[in-house]
Amino acid sequence: NLRNTAPRKQWYQRRVRGIQRIPEGMCDLKLVEIDLNQNEVAVIPSAFTKNESLRVLRLDYNSITIAGIPNEILADTTISTLSLEGNPLDVRKFREMAGYDKYLERYAATKRKCD
Repeated sequence: NLRNTAPRKQWYQRRVRGIQRIPEGMCDLKLVEIDLNQNEVAVIPSAFTKNESLRVLRLDYNSITIAGIPNEILADTTISTLSLEGNPLDVRKFREMAGYDKYLERYAATKRKCD
């Protein structure tokens, strides 16, 4: 009787409320999903590019503009779902950002896996 001893990926989520700035240490947490909805965050730290576990970053209803989104977040992360609904950003300009095409590939690949 052989047992599969390969470690399974566990899904962890962390929800934080009442912040204006994402603490740098949060970027290093080995979480799959971080929920920072309904805060006053204006900038996404580029330090998230070092986190290879993070797949979902929820930042709905914050204060994020195009200037607060580093291109590296789109181009050089494992984030496949970056949720930014309700932020004061221009969606057209967001889609024109360098790295958006790479982000869209990751997003589409995730959606195909779920179907």
